[in-house]
Amino acid sequence: MDLFSIILVITVILYVVLLIMISEYIRSRKGLSSYFTRRIIHLLAGDSIVVLPLFKHVVYPVVITIILALMVFIGLSRPGNPFSKTMVVTEYDKLHVYGPLYYILAIMILVILFYNHPEIVIASTMIMAWGDGFASLVPKYISNPHMIFNSGVRYRKSIEGTLSMIIMGFLGAIVGLFLSNILTGYSFNIVGLIPIVLIASIVSGIVEMLSVGPLASFDNLTVPMASTVTILLLEHMLPSIT
Repeated sequence: MDLFSIILVITVILYVVLLIMISEYIRSRKGLSSYFTRRIIHLLAGDSIVVLPLFKHVVYPVVITIILALMVFIGLSRPGNPFSKTMVVTEYDKLHVYGPLYYILAIMILVILFYNHPEIVIASTMIMAWGDGFASLVPKYISNPHMIFNSGVRYRKSIEGTLSMIIMGFLGAIVGLFLSNILTGYSFNIVGLIPIVLIASIVSGIVEMLSVGPLASFDNLTVPMASTVTILLLEHMLPSIT
């Protein structure tokens, strides 16, 4: 067993727990809805993926996702507990409520499959964390967002939200790769990855835009998978720039 990796596991879990506690404190003090804490956690919890190259074996980051998945599942499954008050948006249906769990499961799958290619895991996770996080927030601060599809579709998306998803997903991925390089020393060809990440962000934005109605509940799975497939295809087609 690697002591450093164990300490890193504990640190990441404490970071996420502390993030939830601080978000809930702000929410309760300001009288905000649980939508606020859910978005903040969505934006910032996934950022911990930047330390992925520091782990000595894939089992350590997988253990993190298992622990967090169990914590989220138990918290969301028991109405009335503090975690449920923090994360459950009353307007969401039951499948949508479990979005944070799908988020964690998506990261787990990516880590297991692409642990030796951390640029894929980091970029796809950050596109989801920043992209989808801002895609939901931005339209709420626009008086008349331009909605897509007809009014009979639940969880409709807006043009402004989709553009936010693409722009912030791209920035999040680049920032994540850059920070990971600084923090871990892992060498990423960030310049070469820029066009690939940009296209992956566009694809993810389209997938998120199309995730309406019943599909909206699972965009935390479909978006990172779409960006991952895109990055894999482009890395295969353009090996010289990566």
